[in-house]
Amino acid sequence: MVKRGIRFILTGLFAACFIVLLSGSLIRLRYKERIAPGIWLCGRNISGMTVSEVEEVLRCLLPEVQTEITCEILPEMKVDVEGAIQKRIHETEQRNGNYAAADESEVSQHGTEFLHVRVSDKELFLSIKMPMARVLTEETIQEIVSKSHEVRVWEWIYAVVRGKPFRTRDAEAVIVWEEAQFGELVAAAAELLQRDKKEAAVKWGRGHLVVTDSERGYRLKTETIWEEYEKVTKAAEKRIQTGAVDGLVLRFKLNGTVLMPRLTTSQAKKCDTIIGEFTTGYQGAGSGRSKNIAAGASHLHATVILPGEEFSTVAALMPFTEENGYAPGGTYIAGKLSESIGGGVCQLSTTIYNALLQTRLEITERCPHSMPVGYIPPGRDAAIAGDYKDLKFKNTTKVPVILLCEATGDKVRVTLYGTKEALRENVTLESVIAEKESGMTVEVYRIEKAEGGAVLREKISTDRYRNIGE
Repeated sequence: MVKRGIRFILTGLFAACFIVLLSGSLIRLRYKERIAPGIWLCGRNISGMTVSEVEEVLRCLLPEVQTEITCEILPEMKVDVEGAIQKRIHETEQRNGNYAAADESEVSQHGTEFLHVRVSDKELFLSIKMPMARVLTEETIQEIVSKSHEVRVWEWIYAVVRGKPFRTRDAEAVIVWEEAQFGELVAAAAELLQRDKKEAAVKWGRGHLVVTDSERGYRLKTETIWEEYEKVTKAAEKRIQTGAVDGLVLRFKLNGTVLMPRLTTSQAKKCDTIIGEFTTGYQGAGSGRSKNIAAGASHLHATVILPGEEFSTVAALMPFTEENGYAPGGTYIAGKLSESIGGGVCQLSTTIYNALLQTRLEITERCPHSMPVGYIPPGRDAAIAGDYKDLKFKNTTKVPVILLCEATGDKVRVTLYGTKEALRENVTLESVIAEKESGMTVEVYRIEKAEGGAVLREKISTDRYRNIGE
């Protein structure tokens, strides 16, 4: 009796399962072209839809998104950026045949139906409605079908009987962001904001230094733009997957780099004192040597040495090539008078050296010639050669030092501008020949009259020269 009851129960259960499976299969068969119950996509219930209906949903899923880009600018850029914007709008209107006038109520606001641009003293603002993302239809359909296959037979029956799904499943749209669109927008902003820095220029003006205005430059920090892009689009995609696309605005904050000139107007104007000045003559030096002095002077002229910087005369004059303005000229080579490209430029380093001896700047390297030269007393020359002889000095003051060098055809003059802290008052130089057998040993003294009438005598060098041909 018990066994018969158990068989009866098992048979009933088997029949029930069979009926459930059969019903589920029939339901699935009936709805085989439709999405399973409980499937949602981007906040929308797509249960029961056909694939073609889902494709239509996908086509309308991502509307054009408002994209806003803001970037801080320099106040002095405002007028130039506005002018560039106005020019671009005019060119665009001419191409499109649209001659609608700009909003006259706000000079700093220009735009069209799609693009809006605003410039303030501190910020550039771009706003445009554009398709910034698209849905990959085939890949998204595959994702939806995969979610449909997760729905069990009994869930189908439950949904038919109860009129609602047992549970919901979210399928994610496969979204691709239009990096090219964003890149074009950034490129437009970068072009509007590109600004080259301008150094303060210095020149002679009737016996005094004339300083022209410097300008700060500006560049977008391109290395951080795509980090910002990834962060913003990741947050936006999270909203899209939940269906929150209404009012979606992609806001990008771009950063820029201010390019400071090495010499600003304010810095240059602090260089109001001639701290050292010296002139040497080269009349009758020959065409090659004269040309080299003139070429070297042009390379040295208006050189700026910032606080803490070390100046190298060789680095400023090189390369010694014809392309750089030099010609064969007389020079000492291995104790003999010879010719080389750039020969004669040692007169420039010598002139600089004698101007430096009047200052408190630190001379870090100076080499004498192997033999005396005719344009300066012995012991006061400064030779340069290749990478083993150089004249170097360091700007030990708190403001820039400006080196001016002018060749007039028979004389070369070096003037050093700085502040009074680098100036020595009432300096004279004295060369003393200590020995004159088989060459010459020379000691050079700097004599300075200090405050109160005291005289300071300081030995600054001892040099040994050999006779020509030795």
